[in-house]
Amino acid sequence: MNVLTARIEALERSVCSADADIHTTNLAEQVALIERQLSKTLADHTSLARALDKYEALKDIIEGDGDMELARRALGVTAKAELILLNDDALKILSDLHTIRDLQPRISQPEYATAAGLLPQVGELEKQHAQQASAFRQVVADISSVVDKYHADTEAMSEMFIRWDQTLTAIERKVTELEAKSLLEA
Repeated sequence: MNVLTARIEALERSVCSADADIHTTNLAEQVALIERQLSKTLADHTSLARALDKYEALKDIIEGDGDMELARRALGVTAKAELILLNDDALKILSDLHTIRDLQPRISQPEYATAAGLLPQVGELEKQHAQQASAFRQVVADISSVVDKYHADTEAMSEMFIRWDQTLTAIERKVTELEAKSLLEA
């Protein structure tokens, strides 16, 4: 009985989803539950249903009576190909393999073989890039400092020129007043 229970539990794990909540009290209920899950799975995946139908039709030949050589000879190349191509996914896989075969020359470029040898040079270039980036940031900071100093000096000089202009204007006004006063007195 333990062997039967273990087999049914293994069948449950392979047919029922992992998150299915299975609570049964006896083996008959477990078998009924597995049959329902299998029916649902076959309804959801028609390619599996077709494969199971073909398997049932060829079951005696595939399983044979224990003589594998006889079973291999009895199952022709066409029947073996049909078994392989039962699933539509097999055709997709075969077309993907064909595409991969087309890409193989591009994948096997000689440059890829030498890429590992270039890793030390890449490391050196990364170090140089980091140093250059740091130097660039320092130059940008220096230029910003010079530009800021230039603007501050220009502003200070502008203020000086404004004061000089005010002073010269005041002197000219005073000179004009003195000249006018001296002309009146003379």
